[in-house]
Formats: sequence, C-alpha cells, structure tokens
Amino acid sequence: MRVKTALAALLMFFFISCGTITVESLNRQSELYASRIAFGWENLESFQLRGNARLQGSNLVARGPFVLWGDADEGLLRGDFYGPDGRPVVSIKGDSTGMLIYMPQDECAIFMPGGLRAGGGIIQTIDLIHLLRTGYPLVMEAWEITGSASVTNEQIQWLFCVSDTTDRMVLTMENGNIFPSECKWKSGEFMIQGSSPHDEYNAWPWSWSTRINDSAVDLELTEINTTAVPWEGIWMMTVPIPVDTVDCIPLWQPAIQPDQR
Repeated sequence: MRVKTALAALLMFFFISCGTITVESLNRQSELYASRIAFGWENLESFQLRGNARLQGSNLVARGPFVLWGDADEGLLRGDFYGPDGRPVVSIKGDSTGMLIYMPQDECAIFMPGGLRAGGGIIQTIDLIHLLRTGYPLVMEAWEITGSASVTNEQIQWLFCVSDTTDRMVLTMENGNIFPSECKWKSGEFMIQGSSPHDEYNAWPWSWSTRINDSAVDLELTEINTTAVPWEGIWMMTVPIPVDTVDCIPLWQPAIQPDQR
C-alpha cells in the first residue's frame, strides 16, 4: 500500500513539474523563437498574402478582401484593401523612403517618411515586412533577439523605445506560444490571435487585430503564397491627388541592448 502511495505521489510530482513555468523554460522558448525568426526571414523572398479585413477609422468603416504583396530582399510592400462593392478603400505602398497610404473614396493620401508611424516612433517598411512574417517588429539577429528578451510574470517580453522620448513599446509572448500575443504602446497595439496551419518553422501569423493611432484593422489570412511572381509595375501606385506628408519622427529601437558578439 505504501509503495502504491509513494508511486502515485511521485507520478503527481512528475506531471506537475513538467507543467511548471520556469525562467529557464521561458529562456529556452525565446531562443527557439529567435531561431524560427532567423529561419523564416532567411528563406523569405517575395510573397503574396490574401485574406479578409475590417477597417475602422474616424471617417471609415469597411469590410472586405485584401491583397498584400511584399519583397523582403528589396524592402517593398504594396497592398489594396477592398470594400463590399469590390472597389479599393485603402491602398498602401511602402519602400525605403516611407509609407504612402491612399484612400481613393475619401480623396485623401498621406505619406509617412521612413515607414509606418506607430505612436511616437516609426516602423520601417522592411521591419513591417519582418513583423508580418515573424511577429517581431524589428529586423535583428537571432542572438540580439534572445539577448534583449526579459522574463517577467511567466511571460517573455521585449522592450522598445524612441530616442529622446518616454514612449515605450512592449512585445509580449505567452508561455507555449509560437508567436508573440500582443504588442502595446501609448496610442496603439497589435495582437496576434492565431497562426497558419503549418509546422512551427513555416507558420505565419494568421489572424491580427491592430489599433494604430485613430485606426483599427482586423486581418485574417486565407492564403499565403511564397512562390507568386510579382508582375511588372506591381510596386507602383498612382495617386491622382495631392499627398500630405507628415513630420519625420525617430525609429523604434531596442530598449535593451544585448552584449556585442
């Protein structure tokens, strides 16, 4: 009887210990995530994403399909979001100079120097492509991503800052997830609510909910095509109205600098 009791206690301890979240287990998870980031980014060239989107802004509420093209080698992004009538509601074009957003039905166009403005900082176009593929908002080496991670409250977090301001961006990854769950800053956030049905090294973030400044966007992918060949002129976008250019602001950067290797 005592042997059975001791065996049951040992088995219970084993199962409980296997499910315990420790600093070591979270550090291993961040290392594995960094290796998946490196694999996914190194094997990414041009791609096409299709899905459904819901857009909501101060003068806009629309739901419909979207098509988004990206080129990781050249740092190019081009997308169209359509309304229920099949006409473009928002078109975007991103490159090394910045991000152009055109809303044809509102006859409004905005250019953001450097990339997409998020709170007090800018996410460069190449970093935005990296975010779409990996869930991580900056192009960094695997050892830098691991070295700048911190473990707190049974979560993995990465902290980003903007020079000369107190604004902070916090990326959070939950125990056991293959992508971060959320990223928050003072005036916005994005959340990754699902991943594509692939093995963890080939999976993409599949479902997004974002709020940037005064606009909210919900995205759910239906197709990922990494063999699609962009046709000539796909990266161009004609805007037949005057374009407003917003002020240039600093880039987001890691708040914790990892040791140099």
